[in-house]
This record gives sequence, C-alpha cells and structure tokens, in this order.
Amino acid sequence: MPKNNYDKLVTPIGVSQYAWLTKPDTQFDPDGHYKVNLILDTDKAQDVINKIEANVKKAMANAKEKVKGKAVKAAPTPYFEQLDESDEPTGKTVFKFKTKAQITTKDGTLIPNRVALFDSAGVPLTDTNVWSGSEMKVSAELIPYYTAMAGAGVSLRLRAVQITKLVEGGNGNAKGYGFGEEDGYKLETFENVSSDETVSEEDF
Repeated sequence: MPKNNYDKLVTPIGVSQYAWLTKPDTQFDPDGHYKVNLILDTDKAQDVINKIEANVKKAMANAKEKVKGKAVKAAPTPYFEQLDESDEPTGKTVFKFKTKAQITTKDGTLIPNRVALFDSAGVPLTDTNVWSGSEMKVSAELIPYYTAMAGAGVSLRLRAVQITKLVEGGNGNAKGYGFGEEDGYKLETFENVSSDETVSEEDF
C-alpha cells in the first residue's frame, strides 16, 4: 500500500502517558523510538476506535489474500481499556502511538525522523521537554501489517502532537525532582525584592 494512501487520524484532547516526544527511547532499539500513550475518555474516543477497527478489518482481508485461505489471527490492537487497581474499568481507553527516531534509506543513509510539536495555537515548539501528564491531541497514520507470529493488525505511527497543557520537567530544575512551590526561603533577585527595600551597588 503506498504511503500516501495510509489512513490518518487526529485524536480528541487526552492525557499523555510514557511520553518520549523530544528524546527517543533507546532501551530496546539503539536507533530509538518516539512514542506516547494517550488516555482518552472512552465515550469521546469512539470515532478513533471505529477508524482503527475498520483498518484492522482491511489488514485481515489483505492478509487472507496473501496466505491464500490459511487461517489469519488478529494481532493485538493498539489500544486497550484502562482498569483501576481493582481491575475495574475507569471509563477511559489508552491508545499507543510510536514511530522510529530515524529512517534508513535503501542506500543506507540515516534520516532523523522527529515528531512535530505544536502549541495550542499551532505554533511549532522547540526545546520543550514534554512529560507524562501533558494534555494533547495526536496526529497519526494507521499502518497495516501482517506476520505469521503476530497476526494481522494496524499500528499507530506517531506524526505530530498539539499540546494544550504542558507538563515539563528535567533533572536540571526543581519540578523535575518533584518539588513544588513552598513557603520559606526564596532567592533574592530584582524581581522579588520588595519595593520598600533599598538596594545599593554595595549589595552586589
């Protein structure tokens, strides 16, 4: 199937989980993957689920043609119902998006494959460390596949995200270590010196 014929989808706004959007996850693949799980209210996710299931049916039909009548099993879907600690449904569905961090061409050239990030106004984001808990919409392609071991199914190839609420962190700041704002000592700067305090050159 030509690349331009892949079905595409854009999700409603959901909450991110296991977000690897600015730095690839290389734990199981040295080339790395960008990925994110998106948690959506199930009642708002039906259009996304329906599109995935329609593409699964197409993948199953194409696989049956290739194996000429042999049995074809369905691969695991790229979404699942979220359960709480008591294994009770939470009313939410988790969708799994993923893409390779670099693509190898036929001549062996490696091409970086970054995920496009946008803010709520559609302005591209750079130098933004997106953490789990951020709220976003995800744009993806539905990629059909078949293997004898896994079966026939579709994967959700991550293309871009639009962030409507950013949770940002990193080892270099307090938020990255889990610290919020508390009463007490604060570093004195020009911004937090009160107007009734006199500041002279001797203070610096």
